Order: sequence, then structure tokens, then C-alpha cells
Amino acid sequence: MVVLVLVGCVHPEGAPLGDDMPAPDAEVPDGAPPPDPARPVLPATPPDPADNPRTPAKVALGRQLFFDPILSGDRTTSCATCHRPELAFTDGRPTPPGVARNSMTVLNTAWNGLVDATPPDPAQAPMFWDNRTRSLEAQAKGPLTSAAEMMGTHYTAQTIFPELVARLSASPDYTAKFDAAFGGSSITEDNIARAIAAYERTLVTPQTSFDRGQLSPLAQAGGQIFDAIGCTNCHSGPMFSDWKLHRLRGELIRTPSLRHVTRTAPYMHDGSLATLPNVFQFYRQATENPVDPDLRGVRTPTPQEAPAVEAFLAALGDSAPP
Repeated sequence: MVVLVLVGCVHPEGAPLGDDMPAPDAEVPDGAPPPDPARPVLPATPPDPADNPRTPAKVALGRQLFFDPILSGDRTTSCATCHRPELAFTDGRPTPPGVARNSMTVLNTAWNGLVDATPPDPAQAPMFWDNRTRSLEAQAKGPLTSAAEMMGTHYTAQTIFPELVARLSASPDYTAKFDAAFGGSSITEDNIARAIAAYERTLVTPQTSFDRGQLSPLAQAGGQIFDAIGCTNCHSGPMFSDWKLHRLRGELIRTPSLRHVTRTAPYMHDGSLATLPNVFQFYRQATENPVDPDLRGVRTPTPQEAPAVEAFLAALGDSAPP
């Protein structure tokens, strides 16, 4: 949560906010520590749960389900409605209609819970803004059983999956694809979620400039500043999140990953801050009188530091899934 302040001095496009902002190739102020050669990067392939190994057939099925509104109660909404590929798998809105939380990107959610180079247990991966669910399989069921999201008001959490199983079972195309992915008689609630999760585990981006170790001089300096001003209090590890809940504006909200942060506006858990400059201002005030102890000792970048920090954050999300 803390580090969004770092990019708050610049527009998402990278344009400076005022005449006092230096050009992107401006000299970086002295005094930042040297880069940490041990800073962990994203591994190439995330782990699968023991009961849901990926196969090409399962991934292809999951992708089809992800983009198909057949999974919504009224057949008008798909997973991709709120997780659009062209918007880094967000939806560009503060919150979806009727939902209180901003749509988080699903890019790299296969790595949720990763804190160092040790692969996390995929069955324990924290999901949603409040960590209320563990694993991508469990997460996939959340919107399907939410009246405000995909389920609608004509079904309940008890009746929606029997309805979805009946719909998919009536489709020869889906019947064949579930059989190829899971074996015969395999259209079940759990297998719907397993297929979607298998597809989402392919949406990883380990080939960013940061992960390849090919930061520009400006981005490398931005990483040094990022460390020096305290952002790693909360935004640490390969995913730049500690996966903990922190108190902001009276709520406990999980530290979001900073992967692809320059492409996922608007910001905050409620989408209330439309631009990174708005976020910068919010955290300037939050660090002056911190509610959460992890904000103590954190500062925002100066106008001279901001372009370098922005370059560093952009390097965390400058690749697409394979």
C-alpha cells in the first residue's frame, strides 16, 4: 500500500506534473544506496496445487470459460468483464457496478504469497483485498457466487453451480473439452474453478526488464531510491507485497502487488484515487500522521527523484503474458 506514493508525482503516461519536474533522463540525486544484487525476481513457472496440475487442455478450457458470459446468472458478464487483457487484466473503473472493491489485476496472481525465491504453497495463496480466500481455485468461485458480480439476483450460492453445470453439460463443445481436461463426467463445480485457475496460472510476466536484470540507468537509480525512502516496509519480495493487512482510513486492506502498477489506474482498494498524483497526495498526508506503524519512517519521493522511481516501477510491468 505504501509504495503507490512513489509514483504519485507523475502521470501514468510518465508526463511531469509541473515545470519543476526534470526530464526523464535528468541526473538522479546523490545519496541513494547501491542496488541490492540479491533482490529476488519472479521465477519462470508458478507451482500448481497437487489436485490441479496444468495441462494444455485444461488451460484452453479455462481460458474459454474466463471469457464466456455463460458463467453469469443472466449470461451477460464474464470474468473478463472486470479483468480485461488490454487493461492489464483490470477494468479501468473505480469499482464495478454494485461492488465496493476495485478490480485487482489477475496478472501474476499465481505468485500471490511469494515473499522470496521459495515457491509458495498455491493452496494457501492469499486472494482479494482482504485475504479472505486462499488459492486461485477458491478465488474463482467468489465472483460466480456473488449477487453483485456474476451470479445476479435470480440464483443463490446454493443454486448457481447446479445451473452452471446444467448449462455447460448441454453444450457438446464444453462436454468434449471438460472430458479432454478432466476425464469423463467431469463438469462439476470444482472443475469449473480448477480450469479457470489453471488458465490464470499462465498469466505470469517473469520477463520484465526488472526480472531480466536489464534496468535502464534511470530505473536502476529509481530502485535505489525506492529502497531508501522506506517503500519496502510493505512492498517487498518478488511481487512487491508483504501480503499483510494494513490499516488505512479505518479499514484493514492487503498490500497490493506493484507489478503492472503504472497500468492499473484508478488506485486504492475502493478506486477512489483516479491518478497517481492523487495517490501521492494521499500518502503524503498518511505518512505525516501514520495510522499503520509500517508507514512510520516512510517518505514520498522528491520531484527530482520521482522520474527515476516511476521508471523503476514501469520496469516491473513492461512485459505481457506468453
